[in-house]
Order: sequence, then C-alpha cells, then structure tokens
Amino acid sequence: MSKNFNEVSNDKLFRIRILSSSGDKISLKFPVDFVKRMIKVNGFNWLNFKSDLIDTNNLSQLIIHALNDNLTGNIANIQTKNNDSIKINID
Repeated sequence: MSKNFNEVSNDKLFRIRILSSSGDKISLKFPVDFVKRMIKVNGFNWLNFKSDLIDTNNLSQLIIHALNDNLTGNIANIQTKNNDSIKINID
C-alpha cells in the first residue's frame, strides 16, 4: 500500500523555509527518502545560484552528508545583509 504525500507518518522530513526581505514566505516540506532519491536522479541543480555569501556547492555537500548520516535538526541557517533568511532542517 502506498502512502499519500499528505499522510501523517513517522518519516523524517526535509524542510526549507525562505523568508525574503520583501515579505515573501516559502515553506517546502518533503520526506527525506524522497529527497535522497531526487538527489540521485537530479543532483542539487535547484540549489545552484550565484551568491557572494553562500557557496552552494559546499552547502549541497553538507546537505547530502547530513541526509546520508541520518542527522536531524538545524542543518543550515543563512541570513543575508538584506534580511533574507534561508533555514534548512531535517526532523
């Protein structure tokens, strides 16, 4: 029996919360197993962007290691000088 995406389960979740200085709020929540499969298929292309503040290659590797080592908690908390905020958690 397959699970619906919205079903409550004890599976770990990968969460990304983005708060922009202009007031935009983005919250993403995915099962960790799904994220691991997507990384194998597509890598972290969605995370590659230009920034003087963030080394996205290192951040991608950090996230992959955290997922592979089954870590939980706050993985990254980034605050820009423009007050944009990116938080990545596994719980």
